[in-house]
Amino acid sequence: MDLAQEFLQPDINRPVRYLYEHFFEDAATEIRLKGGTEEDAADIFQEAVLILIDNIKSGKFRHESSVKTFLVGIAHNLWLFEKRTRERRASRELNFSSSETNYSEAENFEIGERIFSKSNTDVIQTIFKHVGEICSKILVGFYYENSSMKSLLQRFHFDNEQVLRNRKARCMKKLKKLLTDQPELLRQLKILSVYE
Repeated sequence: MDLAQEFLQPDINRPVRYLYEHFFEDAATEIRLKGGTEEDAADIFQEAVLILIDNIKSGKFRHESSVKTFLVGIAHNLWLFEKRTRERRASRELNFSSSETNYSEAENFEIGERIFSKSNTDVIQTIFKHVGEICSKILVGFYYENSSMKSLLQRFHFDNEQVLRNRKARCMKKLKKLLTDQPELLRQLKILSVYE
């Protein structure tokens, strides 16, 4: 079977099945040996197949290597890139979490809990208008409804939990600025002592 030629036909189901049946395990083994999971291997291989098809259809695949070598090479490079990206992300998250003090997080939590208590509904409506819809929903979800970051992540579809945490921190900063700029809100909330 001339695989490259098969991918130029209108129906490519047959050659795609062939790739999975004959080359997936080679690519998956390489990814697993380099620290990937079975799920990583499936995702990376699928992406590699799409890149291969695109290369064949655009004429970039010039038969200088076999389809198998080309495909496994793409999967290998994709996995190395993904692994480096994850390592950089983990490193950034570690740096971020170590730079955040426990006091700051505790202070934010105390402020959030006091502001979003059930007795402050009128003032909360005023705050909502100033901090924006997304911030309001995140802060209410976390402080008022006691939702976990994991459930908020599913609700708001952020890339990952760290992105959501960063957004929540920016929302709290916005909220603190609002309360600093409008002391009458502070008085209504009866939390002046937190900011002194």
